[in-house]
Amino acid sequence: MSGWVVRWRLALRIARRDALRHRGRTLLVLAMVGLPVMAVVGADTFFRTADLSPVEEAAIALGSADAQIVGEAREQVYADPETGATWHQGAAAADPPWTADEVAGLLPEGSRVVETVEGRVTYRTDVGRAALTAFARDSGDPLLDGTFTLGSGRLPREDGEVAISRPVADRGYVIGDTLELTTDEVSARVVGVVSRPGRDEPFLVLPETGADLLTGPLTRFLVRVPGGLDWAGVQELNARGLLVVSREVVADPPSPAEWLPPDEPADMFESDPAGQAVLALVVASVVLEVVLLAGPAFAVGVRRQRRDLALIGAAGGSAADLRRVVLASGVVLGGGAAVLGAGLGVVLARLGGPVVEPWTGRSLGPFEVPLLDVAVIVLVGFVAGLGAAWFPARQAARTDIVETLAGRRGQVRTSWRSPLLGFVLAAAGLLLVVLGARGAEIGVAAGAVLLIVGLVTASPWLVGLLAPLGSRLPVPGRLAVRDATRNRSRTAPAMAAVMATVAGVTALSIGSASDSAQARRDYVPLAPLGTALITGDIGERAWADVEAVLREQAPERAVHRIRAVPWVNGAMRELAVLRPGCSGSVEECRWWLTQPVTVTGGYGEVVSLDAATAHDLIDASLRNDVARELGAGRVVVLGTGAVADDGTVALATVEYEDTGGGQYEGSVTATASLPASYVPLPTGELVQLPAVILVPPVLADRLPLEVQTTTLVTGGPDDPVTPEQEQQMQEAIGVLSGVAGVSVERGWQDDLAVARYVLSGLAALLVLVATLTATGLALTDARPDFATLAAVGAAPRTRRLTAMGSAAVVGGGGALLGVLVGLAPGIAVAYPLTAGDGFGTPGGQAVIDVPWLLLGGVAVLVPLLAVAVTGLAVRSELPMSRRIA
Repeated sequence: MSGWVVRWRLALRIARRDALRHRGRTLLVLAMVGLPVMAVVGADTFFRTADLSPVEEAAIALGSADAQIVGEAREQVYADPETGATWHQGAAAADPPWTADEVAGLLPEGSRVVETVEGRVTYRTDVGRAALTAFARDSGDPLLDGTFTLGSGRLPREDGEVAISRPVADRGYVIGDTLELTTDEVSARVVGVVSRPGRDEPFLVLPETGADLLTGPLTRFLVRVPGGLDWAGVQELNARGLLVVSREVVADPPSPAEWLPPDEPADMFESDPAGQAVLALVVASVVLEVVLLAGPAFAVGVRRQRRDLALIGAAGGSAADLRRVVLASGVVLGGGAAVLGAGLGVVLARLGGPVVEPWTGRSLGPFEVPLLDVAVIVLVGFVAGLGAAWFPARQAARTDIVETLAGRRGQVRTSWRSPLLGFVLAAAGLLLVVLGARGAEIGVAAGAVLLIVGLVTASPWLVGLLAPLGSRLPVPGRLAVRDATRNRSRTAPAMAAVMATVAGVTALSIGSASDSAQARRDYVPLAPLGTALITGDIGERAWADVEAVLREQAPERAVHRIRAVPWVNGAMRELAVLRPGCSGSVEECRWWLTQPVTVTGGYGEVVSLDAATAHDLIDASLRNDVARELGAGRVVVLGTGAVADDGTVALATVEYEDTGGGQYEGSVTATASLPASYVPLPTGELVQLPAVILVPPVLADRLPLEVQTTTLVTGGPDDPVTPEQEQQMQEAIGVLSGVAGVSVERGWQDDLAVARYVLSGLAALLVLVATLTATGLALTDARPDFATLAAVGAAPRTRRLTAMGSAAVVGGGGALLGVLVGLAPGIAVAYPLTAGDGFGTPGGQAVIDVPWLLLGGVAVLVPLLAVAVTGLAVRSELPMSRRIA
């Protein structure tokens, strides 16, 4: 054991001395290993800070209290003890509501209860009223300390005072201004600006007496319990119908089986094995990438140490000793880079958090360094550094002492075992990819990693295939290819790093682009682009007021109405179309459209609208025919089989009765026959319509069931509603009584595009770094050769052109191979991702979209950029060196 320690101590001393002596190579390895560690640690620390844990959420919600209680019901409730969210909704709402005295009566003696209220309130803006969340509370009570962070000013203490959040202050309000709250215009003076970690939406804080101003109030009781509130106490309160979040229980939560309803399986909370597998694949891929990026530096280091290693061998050192010396470099540099990168990552997250916070859309929580995560990441970085030194260490163990001391390089050989093993792994990976295309994304991911690992293993043999091409190239290109094939231990990892990066980006980009293409295909717009839909459950008088506000805001913009059967709480009824001449039950006689049609808006089968509304809402291929028939006072039927021979359509009121067991039976209570015209739908197309039966307003009174205004429509492609106008509409409508919301059709948005571009940018950076690193190492390694060329009269530009050729071999060859390798898993993963009907049901037509432009930029333009940078950075002339023959 002592001999093993002595040998490793000596190897580590040699590695430390070598690292200090060759600082350029040391910095390169530190960057290759340390930068990924820094990025991962920084991102992990930032996201842990931004993502509040249940303990942090509880600390913010509770302030100085021991627990928060909400009176949900008057019977047993089941709730998640970490969040207080109800799991079982069968319990009726508490009637009468719980009071603070009742809650105090259920707590141990000496407990204290403070009541707070959360609800909605409106305040006047320049164009109308804006609605937001508000909290009414006794801000002077020490039990509430810590629930809000005071930015400036103070918290409200008496009537007529209010504190505002930062988003409200960003609208121009400052301390001393007055807000007009509710439609009664209750004045409140701004006395402070507050924030709440994890919540960046606008809100107000009112004094305790301001609870009367809130709509939809939710009362919360913050309590202090002597000795804290344990899990048994929480269970007792749950049995009474109270939802509880206890600081003590959140710190040590029970298992789901202890709080779930008896009929709910607890295994739904078990960790997802697929997610763990994906995480393992990601970690393995990152380690592989770091190994490939740092490997060439160790390979060059071994060649720079060849004489030292040969002297150790000549002095009696074994092959294991030589291998240990190189591995010690991996320990020193990999460990040092991992620790340094982790420290810089934490500092980066601490300093960059406040800078990035405005872009996250939420306030960050308390700064948190995940020590366990950091330790694991440092260990992974250390292993990556050690792995990068492993193959050069094996090469060092096979050093020919006589040839090395004589100054000869020896013959380059590639073992047949490596390419054979590589191709076996690649074949197995390709098989997994093909099988995974039938529906298992994790199989495709595992197969892709195995495929790439296999080709990485075979990369020295693949580099050797370039040798025959050298004879057909000019002298600089021939030298570049010869150098690449002779020094495969340096070239192969760099080319493999480029290949693995581009292959991964290719696969992910194809999957992402195909997913986006499917989403674009299945996207159902609610209206033409730029159209605003104002919906709500309000009366006709209120709709008239809303319409007047819209016309006042934009007098030149038309406002249309859509009338349909309103949803009435507890009433199960609708308008249905009956087939001509049918006398059976509703189920037998009901007419259904069989052509591919998407009905938007949720209005039902039958709506009433005028010709102008139809012209603005309906597809261009149908709008003229539909508008003509509606203008003539006839019902428009979009589809065959509903219009009788006499030119009428039968509409019926169908009321449904609950027959038990989740079954409903419909019966016709009234019918009406209206003049109608059939308008054919385009064949083989998916048409988007507000409904399939369109009734002109002149016939609406003859319908067997009353229709009312449910939607106002304004704007459109020729006059789109802007986001600013949308906000103004919402605030202007907020002045009116009733509830109405505004939504604007913005068209399909590619939510994955930013991720694709970021991924491609990172890949481009990795390709550039790998190519330039390998080229720089090649130039350093080939200085004696270039000195010889200069001595025999080679032109000065030969060195620059050879360097550019080396960059082309590593970057161009690796990138093109990466695209070819990534196509198979990319296309395979697109099948299970997109082979559905858009609603999660498998069996639909798969969508394959290869983003050639994006891949071309990574695989062609970036290597060309690396070649150009190399040509600009490399000097043509090199000082003469002395060779030792």
